[in-house]
This record gives sequence, structure tokens and C-alpha cells, in this order.
Amino acid sequence: MIHFLSRITICDAKIRNSPAHHNTEWMGKGSLLSVVRRAVIICLAWLGPISFANGLSTDREQPIYVEADSAEADEAHKTVTYKGTVIVTQGSMRINGETVTLYYDENRTLTKAKVKGRPARFQQRPDGSKEKQHAKANRMEYFANRDLIILLGNAHSWQGKRRISADRIEFDTKKSRVRAHGKRTAKSKDSRTDKSSRVRIVVPIKQK
Repeated sequence: MIHFLSRITICDAKIRNSPAHHNTEWMGKGSLLSVVRRAVIICLAWLGPISFANGLSTDREQPIYVEADSAEADEAHKTVTYKGTVIVTQGSMRINGETVTLYYDENRTLTKAKVKGRPARFQQRPDGSKEKQHAKANRMEYFANRDLIILLGNAHSWQGKRRISADRIEFDTKKSRVRAHGKRTAKSKDSRTDKSSRVRIVVPIKQK
């Protein structure tokens, strides 16, 4: 049985001089920890699956790999925070951000994830599709119990020629529902001159 270590910071310098560098079992059952040039790569299958969209059905069965400059586990708050050009992959799913924070319950089941970047990026290939689903925003939030993904700030999502952009985009993967919200930045007596970050959608025409 492997337990979280309270306020443990995982980075190149500390791993080289710690027991974890020689014994990776403390990271969890079935985990793999290896030090590369600048990053820590962690196989996090024991932490539970992440599926941020209706991706390949086999994605959930794949281990999760996280690459970052540093990682910090906080037992009190049941979080793991990765910093420094973070890359998360699981099957066809890939997430890029400057900071990724994963939240867990007492059973080590993922409950929430937050991604920050410039921008934060996400991609995954849905079942039955050759084209990957892409998304980017200043921030991304995932709520596992609600199957909800929220893109916040300069949000964009696209698959092939189908595109949607807004200040906020919400994906309800359980109900297959998408909501997009604009952000009004200024008001005017003449609504035609209102400056706002409006929702924009591109729907390609099927070629005959």
C-alpha cells in the first residue's frame, strides 16, 4: 500500500538524492518514475483515469504519463501539482500547460483538474473519427463527477474545419452538450457599437 507523502516536491535535483530515485514504488502501484534531462516523467495509472472528452474508448484503459519540471504532492489537500511545461498524455489524449493541478478524494479517485497555460492546450481523437478534437484557452477545468470541461479565457475548440471560439466554452460530455458564452467588455447606448467578445462558430458546408 502506497501513501501520499506530505508536501513532497519532486524535481530533478531532489529525486537524484532521494530514495525515490532508486525505488519508484512509493509513487503508487504500477507506476514508473524516471529522470530525463529536465523533467520528471511519471506513469500515474494508479491515480485513476482522466478522460477530458469523448475520446477513444481505449484511452481510459491506458496509463497516464505526466512530464514536468517539478511535481508537488500535498496530502492534506489531496492534490498533486505539476509545474514547468507540463505534458499529460493518456492514449490519444494530450494536455499541455504551464501548471496542472489534480485533485483526488480519499480513494485516490480524480475529482477535478485545473490547467493553466499561455495558452493551455488539449487534444484527443474521438471514436470513429480520423480528426482529433483540439481546444485551447487561458485556463481549463475538468470536473469528473459532472463530466464537465470548462475552457476559460480566449477559448477555442476545433475539429477539422468545425470551429467555435468564445470567452467561455463548456463541454458536458455526458449529455453531449456544448455551451459558449461571450464576454461584454464595454457598454454603449447604441447596442450596435457595443464592444464584446462574442461567440463565433464556423460550420463547414458539406461538399457534394
